[in-house]
Amino acid sequence: MKSRLVLAVVATIASSVQAQRADRAVYLDNAGVVRWRDDKQEVTLFGANYVLPTASDYRAAGYLHADRKKMIDEDMAQFARMGWDGLRLTFWGDWEASDSAGNLIANDHLDLQDYLIARARERGIYMLFSPIQLYGSNWPDALSDTSAPGFGRHFGKARMGTDPAALAAQVNYLRQILNHVNRYTGVALKDEPAILFIELVNEPWHHPEDLPGSIRYINALIDAVRSTGCNKLVFYNVSQDFRIAEAIRRSRAQGVTFGWYPTGLNSGHELEGNYLRGVDTFPDMLRPELARMPRIVYEFDSPDLRTGYMYPAMARTFRAVGAQFAAMFAYDMLQTASRNLGWQTHYLNLVYTPRKAMSAIIAAEAMRRLPRLRSYGPYPENARFGDFHVSYVGDLGELVARDALLYAGSTQAAPPDRGALRRIAGCGSSPVVSYEGEGIYFLDKVRPGVWRLEVYPDAVPVRDPFEPPSRDKLVTRAISRSWHMTVRLPDLGGEFTVQAMNGGGQPVARSEAGRFAVIPGVYVLSASGPVDPATLPARVGQIGFTEYHAPPVDSLPPSVQPLAATEYLVGRPAELRARVVDRTPPDSVKLFIRPTAGGFYRGFTMQSAGGYLYAASVPGTALREGPYQFVVTLFRGDSSVTFPEGLHLKPTDWDYHGTASWQLDVVGPRTPLRLFEPGRDAARLAFTRIGDAGRRGLFRLTLSQVTGEPVFHFELPVDARSSSPPDYTASLVVKERIGARQETMSAADELHVRLRGLGARQILHVTLMEDDGTSWSAAVPVDSSWSERAVPLTDFTIGRGVLLP
Repeated sequence: MKSRLVLAVVATIASSVQAQRADRAVYLDNAGVVRWRDDKQEVTLFGANYVLPTASDYRAAGYLHADRKKMIDEDMAQFARMGWDGLRLTFWGDWEASDSAGNLIANDHLDLQDYLIARARERGIYMLFSPIQLYGSNWPDALSDTSAPGFGRHFGKARMGTDPAALAAQVNYLRQILNHVNRYTGVALKDEPAILFIELVNEPWHHPEDLPGSIRYINALIDAVRSTGCNKLVFYNVSQDFRIAEAIRRSRAQGVTFGWYPTGLNSGHELEGNYLRGVDTFPDMLRPELARMPRIVYEFDSPDLRTGYMYPAMARTFRAVGAQFAAMFAYDMLQTASRNLGWQTHYLNLVYTPRKAMSAIIAAEAMRRLPRLRSYGPYPENARFGDFHVSYVGDLGELVARDALLYAGSTQAAPPDRGALRRIAGCGSSPVVSYEGEGIYFLDKVRPGVWRLEVYPDAVPVRDPFEPPSRDKLVTRAISRSWHMTVRLPDLGGEFTVQAMNGGGQPVARSEAGRFAVIPGVYVLSASGPVDPATLPARVGQIGFTEYHAPPVDSLPPSVQPLAATEYLVGRPAELRARVVDRTPPDSVKLFIRPTAGGFYRGFTMQSAGGYLYAASVPGTALREGPYQFVVTLFRGDSSVTFPEGLHLKPTDWDYHGTASWQLDVVGPRTPLRLFEPGRDAARLAFTRIGDAGRRGLFRLTLSQVTGEPVFHFELPVDARSSSPPDYTASLVVKERIGARQETMSAADELHVRLRGLGARQILHVTLMEDDGTSWSAAVPVDSSWSERAVPLTDFTIGRGVLLP
């Protein structure tokens, strides 16, 4: 009996790691819930939009002369490695694979889509097919290119729902593309089992004021789909204008799609601050006219962020409003992700954004594990939901469950039973795994005492990834270094074998107290010595046991990024940090600092602070009040290089001629802290979004006629109908400035504002918002003359904050 029990356990674990093709059928029940036909369970799927076959991602691959089919292979492997089972086929066929009448054109774009469908199906990935995009496929890098042959370019988005010729082209195209037979599967798209859902049109130009016309348009597209014999569930977009909901309800559409970008789009830089309060709810998706209709999130992201906490929180809200499928927009291909070359405001890749990728892995589990239509209350009470937890303070998202421990950022949370764990993945460290590197890693249990370990390179940022992209500019480096890892699992014990499976590193090593060295690759950890590869399963989940897709190697020179504060208090020791990025660590690092007025640089040794970070402690006696400039020098053997210029000299050399440096100020305890400087800060403000065309702030900078300094000109926007919103708000994150002066902030008693009104008797509302969204506001009366107003901090009362954008 005992041996039979052991065999049963081994069989259970082995069966959990077998691959399954995407070929299950679904149906829509009477309550409007999509269910699997075989077991009647609710369908829940999570993944991303994947755009390589067309538009800017197609061109991005071309810029790097990459093999597009090989890219699909490795990217679908990354989808599978992250446990994703959903993909939105975002296909610009209306621009690039059709003519002006909607006739399908067999070309490279269509061939790549066919190849993608085949590879996704093999990985167990189910799809939402969105064949008409409407927006120009030439954005953003080919705007002057007018060669696209399709009806999308010929008619334009605005005519699609009202022009009979445009409608005829859409109907013709839908019929032909659904009847198209995939050369790699031999199956017509209308019958493709991995395509569960069809989204008729991406972000259509709604006409809710014409209810009968809107219904006719939606039904005409649905009739085109049904005329092919296609019985897949058909969805229509609601979130472009929720007033269209009634037309959708009265049409033959079976479900609705909606999108969500709670941090706005195209900020042009990485955002700061806590956005968790902005993803508490999505009330429009609970409108009564949408009742009993299944919901799909066709696009979502937290644009211009790389956090570990936003995706799980968004998935929590998706489930709370009943969503069953969610697709982030848009996945960065492995070959182009070092440059974020696809979509400037979006950035997600398994290797190059490990914390954000882990948060997406956790979000996928949230979609599966959280019940539909359950709310968890407002922030911060909803920071814990089920076995999940998100934290702005720790930049952390995590799943701590009996069977799985997943963390986007280091955590102190212990699993309820380490012996019951089957899956561990992380970016950072936990009570189960300590890791010094900066890449993502995965541990999958193969059988008792045997685990598969997969480690990816360090992802080291070198530029802001949300600046305008370029094929010649890397924003993140993938660096393969050897780091120590400690694994604490009861079935492995403290001494176990570490067996490399795909080259690199020692073929077999042994841990000491659970600690061993790893470089990126695949390993087997075994409590009972080396494992015969023939006894290992062929696959773990949807990936091959030894499968591993390494990122391309770059040849960038060393770089240094300053991480020092902008201000330090006089008389206090100052810790200055920097990130030193190179394939191998330097022999030593030194900080050199001097007063901005000139003089000799003084040097201070920078010690390793973990990973790629170095820190120097400058004694308070070395820093008088005033502005300073500093540089960082790397030493290797008898050579040196000084940054930011990259000069192969050090500041103490007699012929050092560097002119560039970084700046900081040493201030007294009563030096005013400037919270807003127009010339420096205007470009980093967030604003009230006043419509799809009003994504950027409406303001201008002028020069003061008194001081010559930049002045911020800000007023209520007025539209073509001479109407204005009731308020218009700008916000700036000042957390780092406050933190640098934390020691003396308690002595502050007033906020000073220099301003004038653009008219008589106006009011400016000033709000100070804490990390958790708690807001303190004061009203400042304004007239038309310049003045400096002192607002006592006691005048600020707790109030409602504005969620931007």
